[in-house]
Amino acid sequence: MEIIVTDEKDERFIDFCASFGCFIEEPQVVLLLDNFGKIIGCTSFKVYDSDSAEIVTLFLNSKQREKIAYKLIRQLEKIAMEYEFKSVVVSFESREDILIEIFEKLDYHFVEDSEEILLKKEFKSLI
Repeated sequence: MEIIVTDEKDERFIDFCASFGCFIEEPQVVLLLDNFGKIIGCTSFKVYDSDSAEIVTLFLNSKQREKIAYKLIRQLEKIAMEYEFKSVVVSFESREDILIEIFEKLDYHFVEDSEEILLKKEFKSLI
């Protein structure tokens, strides 16, 4: 498996998102997980605020969903740190979303004072 770093204009990303009924037009950093020429997962982020990136998509088309999700999210976090973001956020429509458990295992925590259902991970400084 190979992780491909691209953007929202990549036809593979557009087609994969469309297969889930999602169409993305905002500028984003996109990661695609290629398994021998077939895209089996993707995630992307955009700027949330001056210090944070927001995970916008996480689509998985594999029986190894959790393993693939961890791999994609961890790589996305590394790229966000390279862009000098201090944290990553992800929002949900419901606290019952099955992906919340995956993000909690990766040290994301609920932002209690938010008007939306928001999980956030702060990056630890090495300084």
